[in-house]
Order: sequence, then C-alpha cells, then structure tokens
Amino acid sequence: MLAFAAAAAAADEPPAPDRARGPAEIRDGQLLAQPRLTLPALAPDTLAPGRFELRLSTLWSNSFSWTQDVAGETPAKRSFLIDGESAIVELALRRGLARNVDAGLRLVLHGRGGGVLDGFIDAWHDLTNTPNGDRPSFLRDGFRVEGRTTSGQPFSWNDAPGWGLGGLELESRWRVVDGAGREPSVALVGRVLLPTGTGPYAGGGFGGAGQAAVDVPLGRRTDLFTGMGVTAQDPSPVRGVEYEPVRLHGYAAFEWRVARPLSLVVETNAASRLVANIDQYPGLHWLVNIGGRLDLGAQTRLDAFITENILSQQTTTDFALYVAISVRP
Repeated sequence: MLAFAAAAAAADEPPAPDRARGPAEIRDGQLLAQPRLTLPALAPDTLAPGRFELRLSTLWSNSFSWTQDVAGETPAKRSFLIDGESAIVELALRRGLARNVDAGLRLVLHGRGGGVLDGFIDAWHDLTNTPNGDRPSFLRDGFRVEGRTTSGQPFSWNDAPGWGLGGLELESRWRVVDGAGREPSVALVGRVLLPTGTGPYAGGGFGGAGQAAVDVPLGRRTDLFTGMGVTAQDPSPVRGVEYEPVRLHGYAAFEWRVARPLSLVVETNAASRLVANIDQYPGLHWLVNIGGRLDLGAQTRLDAFITENILSQQTTTDFALYVAISVRP
C-alpha cells in the first residue's frame, strides 16, 4: 500500500526541470538570535510515505551593529555593540508519514567568537559599494555582545563564547493543497523547541511556532514561494537580555531553474522585534539570501548561499555563508 501511494505521488510530479526545489531552509544566524526559535523560508512539499531526507548544513555568520555617541572602541556612551561571528551546524531528519504529511527533527550545534571574516567583509563592502557601518573603526575579529538595557543596567556576553548544543526542534508538515507542480500548493507547519541547550546556549526556554507555506508556479522554470508564521517562546532573560515572547515572520522567494540540475534562488526574510530591553535596539529584522541548489544525482542535493542585510543593518546578520548537503535515499 505504501509503495502504491509513493508511486502515485511520483506520478503527479512534473518532470525535471519543471519540478521546483524551493528555497533553502536558512535560519537567523545573528548572535542575539541564537537562543531563539526562528522560522526559515521553505517549500510546501512533503515527503512520500516511508521516504526520508537527511540534511547536514553549516551557516557561518558575521554580526556587526552598534549604537553609541561616536564610532570606535572608546565612546563616552554605548547603548549596544554586537560584534562577532557565529556558526550553526545542523543535522535535520524528515520522514514521510502519509501522502501529504511528514515529520522531522533538527539538532543544532552552535558556536560563537571573534572569527576571521572582518577583513573579507571590509573588502566585500568596498567592492559592492554597500555601507560598512564604520567597521574599520572597531577592533578587528573581536567578540563583543554588550551594552545597556532600557533600565540602564549593563549586560555582557563577552565571557560566553564557545560551542554548545542548541534546543532540539521537532517539526510536522501537512500539505493541505497539492498543486502537483502545476497549480499553487499550500502547507501548514508546526514546530516545538525543547530547552535542551548546553553551555553558552542554555536558557532559551520552550518554544512553539505555526507557519503557512505557499508555492505559486509562474512558468515551466519559475516559482514564487511565500509564507508567514508566528513564534512563541519563554521570554525569560538570557544573560541580561530579555526577548519578545511572540514574533511574526514572513518570507518571499523566487526560483529560476536555469538548467536541469540547477536552480537559482533569491529570498527575502523579515521578522518583528527580537529583543525587548536593549537600549535603542531597533525592531525590524530583514535580510536577503541569494544562492543556488544543485542536484548531484537523483538522491543528493548541494545548496550554497550568501546572506546580506540590505536595509536592516542593526538587527540582522551582516554577512553569512550557508552550505548544505541533503540526501533522500
């Protein structure tokens, strides 16, 4: 019976290069977002019953933002300075439960520190003529997460770099509308985050999320993906930083299948306020991911993306590199 259902599902799929790959599921790698549940852009596709997918990915992010009276290391007044690099190494497993339902789990290893990307990013900003935030005025490749809260109390994560496990995330996806690659498809996604973080990443608390994901085929080689969601998580302070308990997330992505094995994807992702008590910390979180998804065979896919914050300079990752390999045996 399962074999028949899987064969029927495969028969409904359009042939390559018509079949959409969708956006890569890239999370927020900004330093302050590490303890929190965030939502990625995603396609509404589900795995056929009995099939599974294993994905190993790495997101290497550089965060840099500040509000103080003058640029540099010796201001008279500093509301906040967020400067450092983070790494997210992710192992994700999904399995099809029914024709339009699958479930999965996500295990994450977090790291953070001063890093090595500052010089490269300075050169990148010069090359692309994009704002550099006076980055050359600050210590190169340093790690600082510090400032004052809205009540005037100092906070600092400067003594908490290093590696540790993040919260274990459970996910279920239900495709409520299956357009079979020719009409719009819609899925509902639920997530639960368990407070299993260790080391510097302990204390994030329980979290949950609901998300709607939509795929709208535009042509034989192009699709538009969009969606919205909401996260809710324990707002308990993490090393002096208080978080908003509820956040809204939204995304839009455009995919162009330029060749049989390759898709180019441009995606923008926005979210509402992350932190509640850092002095003068802005609310909008908005970034752009640009990259490609390459099928290495019938069962293996390679993803490679870069992240840039075009307008939301203060609250999102300044620059990031994402690489993933996924296998569907």
